[in-house]
Amino acid sequence: MRRSRATGMLGLALVLCACSGKIGDTPHASDSSGNPNSVGGPGGGVGPGVLGCDSFDPGPSPLRRLTRWEYNHTVHDLLGDSTGPATRFPPEAVQFGFDNNADGATLNPLVVAQYEDASMHLAEAAVTNLPGLLQCDPAAKGEDACAHSFLTGFGLKAFRRPLEADELAKYEDFFRASRTTYGFAPAIEMVVRAMLQAPMFLYRVEFGSPAPDATGAIPLTSYEIASRLSYLFWGSMPDDGLLAAAGAGKLASPEQISAQAERMLQDDKGSRAVQNFYDQWARVASLPTIDRGAKITPEIAALLQTETTTFFDQIVRHGDGKWSTALTATYSYRNAALSTYYGLPGPTGTAFERVDLDPSRQSGFMTQAGMMTLLAHLAQPSPVLRGKFIREQLLCSPPPPPPNNVDTTLPPVDPTATARQQLEQKTQTVQPCKACHGLMNPLGFAFEHFDDLGKWRDTDHGLPIDTTGDLMGTDVDSSFKNQGELMTKLATSEQARDCVVTEWFRYAYGRDETPEDKCSTSQLRTLFSESDGDIRKLLVGLAQTPAFTYRRAIA
Repeated sequence: MRRSRATGMLGLALVLCACSGKIGDTPHASDSSGNPNSVGGPGGGVGPGVLGCDSFDPGPSPLRRLTRWEYNHTVHDLLGDSTGPATRFPPEAVQFGFDNNADGATLNPLVVAQYEDASMHLAEAAVTNLPGLLQCDPAAKGEDACAHSFLTGFGLKAFRRPLEADELAKYEDFFRASRTTYGFAPAIEMVVRAMLQAPMFLYRVEFGSPAPDATGAIPLTSYEIASRLSYLFWGSMPDDGLLAAAGAGKLASPEQISAQAERMLQDDKGSRAVQNFYDQWARVASLPTIDRGAKITPEIAALLQTETTTFFDQIVRHGDGKWSTALTATYSYRNAALSTYYGLPGPTGTAFERVDLDPSRQSGFMTQAGMMTLLAHLAQPSPVLRGKFIREQLLCSPPPPPPNNVDTTLPPVDPTATARQQLEQKTQTVQPCKACHGLMNPLGFAFEHFDDLGKWRDTDHGLPIDTTGDLMGTDVDSSFKNQGELMTKLATSEQARDCVVTEWFRYAYGRDETPEDKCSTSQLRTLFSESDGDIRKLLVGLAQTPAFTYRRAIA
């Protein structure tokens, strides 16, 4: 297919996709077999009694465009593409710590042009194996019959729901017109390109059922629930099993939704969302670009990133699932090259394997070299960055920014004093620094045994290291001797557990929580607390809330 055929392609896709009306028009009420797709309302759906709320507002339901990460996974699962075309798209704006926030996914001419270019290359590659793409023999069954079969099946997967009758008719008209001009295979290619540029592919469009139920909110359809599940757990389109469940009306109860959520989490693809979340939440996604000169190669930096994401994935999907384990576990995952970096014995191959740690030195994800390196300056560790991370990411209580007139220049290295002694003198004995640094520094001092590369050190400038401190401004305030004691205390903190819920809420729903989300957030916090901080149960619970299964009724 030559580029000249791309002229007006996106406009055509918009026209074809608009055939059922604009976003916000009458929603889809049933699947192609007539089965109701709503998952709530009178008659046993996900209603307020089951959710534990007498009444609720599901909160905002923003229109979410596929992120680059989601786009790559979607075209891989849809077309078998492994080139990662969206890697070349402009990066999304990070809001509330994540790149999948709906407000950060703005559309501009450059993105539109790149969607068009990607669709061209994807479609060209797809038709190189036309029999595999069509799953139909035009010579035996006829071109129109094969095109109809292809459009029905491919449309279901690409749009994550069956095509409406008039949608299908317009795509078939487009196919026939293209075939007349270019031939059969190019016509199939052009249809694929059109669908890949359609809003119904690029956006997760949700109309909901035809009318509010007894709660006054709009239940999402089964296909919309299937799409929410697949993008939450897999970062991609639903698989055949999930689409079949939606078509059969088997996503109509909390038990059915929970069963699918658990299946998806345990699937190999379940590692995608867990690792993507912790890549962003723990900020280790930036490790491969970190500047440490020759002390950390890009290859080692990537392995440090993998250690953290593998650690969380193993705990959440294969271990006990507990948040406390993530903070205090005396094991990690490494391969031979990473063990060499640590200067410790370990696996002998390239695969990551579980390794036991010396509990007097290391426990939990915070003591992994990747985390300690990220939370350090170019040539020295940073108690401030480490303490700030704990306040922000583990407790959801970020300290206020420093006043504009405060000198934030690091003091010259004094070989006669420890870094702690110098920092305390600069920040904890004078105003206006004392108030905020008094909350951050002690937490960071707990990790003073780890240098700027995340490696253990026994002394600082030949002087003894002091890791003691006081945890203040939390629900578990107390003194601690070292990082192990600090993290053990935080593992029991309800404030920290509530913070875990908040962060996963923001990631799962692509937005910040609002006062209207009280029912959803209260439900999740209770579940997480009563399960002793089980992240796996929290993730399944995310698919059970009003914010997940409903949208607001628009007057």
